[in-house]
Amino acid sequence: MGGFHAWDRQIMKIKPLLVLLAATMLSVSVQAEQDHQGHGHDSEASQEASGPHEVRGIFLGFDEGEGRVTMAHEAIPDVMMAMRMHLRLPEGQALPALEPGDKVAFRMFSRIEAGRVWYASDLELLPSQTELELPPQLREAVGY
Repeated sequence: MGGFHAWDRQIMKIKPLLVLLAATMLSVSVQAEQDHQGHGHDSEASQEASGPHEVRGIFLGFDEGEGRVTMAHEAIPDVMMAMRMHLRLPEGQALPALEPGDKVAFRMFSRIEAGRVWYASDLELLPSQTELELPPQLREAVGY
């Protein structure tokens, strides 16, 4: 009978590890399936140019040296989930007068250059009361 209780204690010690392992395997499986279906933004399965897509998001900043904006954008159905990302501006396109935290509508597209490169063009300021559909984790990460 004493051996049985020792076995129970061993199972109780490894049970949290088994739960963590199962959760990790499920997460990897779901991510692999999304990438396979082309939902990732850099999936090798879909190396074609994409867009333009009409997108709404929050302007987070501009890196003049790199010629890119940082945006937190809503999901683009069948293309990518909502996320924060750096987007280049097309050559010759000036950035409108925007402040970090401004809500904007814009066109987003990709080109195949040295890999897939995503661009934002035609940025337009949205009314401040515009409600964006961003997941809670992204909202928290960008302070929205």
